[in-house]
Amino acid sequence: MNIAVFVTIWSAGISSANLNEHFMAEPLAFLKTNSDVIAVEYYTPEHSDEAVHDMDNLVPPTLMVQIDFDSVEKAEKLTSSDAFKKLFMNKQGFAAPAERIDLETLEVVHYDLPGNDSPPARTAPMSFVVRYYGPVADGSDFVDYYINHHPQIAARFPGIRNVLCYLPLDWREMDEIKDDRMFVGNEVVFDDLESFKQALASDVFTDLRADGQNFKEWGYSSHHSMHRENVYSR
Repeated sequence: MNIAVFVTIWSAGISSANLNEHFMAEPLAFLKTNSDVIAVEYYTPEHSDEAVHDMDNLVPPTLMVQIDFDSVEKAEKLTSSDAFKKLFMNKQGFAAPAERIDLETLEVVHYDLPGNDSPPARTAPMSFVVRYYGPVADGSDFVDYYINHHPQIAARFPGIRNVLCYLPLDWREMDEIKDDRMFVGNEVVFDDLESFKQALASDVFTDLRADGQNFKEWGYSSHHSMHRENVYSR
């Protein structure tokens, strides 16, 4: 099973570049010493086109950290450690305080693309990151429909390099969600922001919007264009 731990940080008082520099030091060194960590990716916002950058007019995260594992147990062992909490979850641990830090442990699903026998490796650096949040009447029903329809349409985008979904570990048991937790995530990957903009101008985006009309009512969603960098692979 592919497992990703996401640490998502919002901090108005520090730039993405400075926060990225902070995490390239002691936090990354700590992850490199852990033999259970398979890979680490850092996401920073693409600011070159605000209209594409966020379709929901929500503040983008200052930095997202993705840490990959091959089991839930290994991921939970790391995130429960005092060292991890100090380096990644302390809102006062940066040059300026963080307003919010989210921690999510998710199953990663890579989808096939037309013309490929298996999902290709994720190497292109531009990720459009989507998250859906509660409340929602039936989380498992929403996710089941989403993962069996929406990524398959996105895979037809011109210039698409990868399509992924991120699923909470208990998604099959999710009934009514009364709070604003994230209950499904999606990511489409392109070579650059211009390629993504061209994809949005295609008929495939029209089909995606039409499929979205079949979603049951949910709390809110976020759509952020991010530059993704692999900073460590074991």
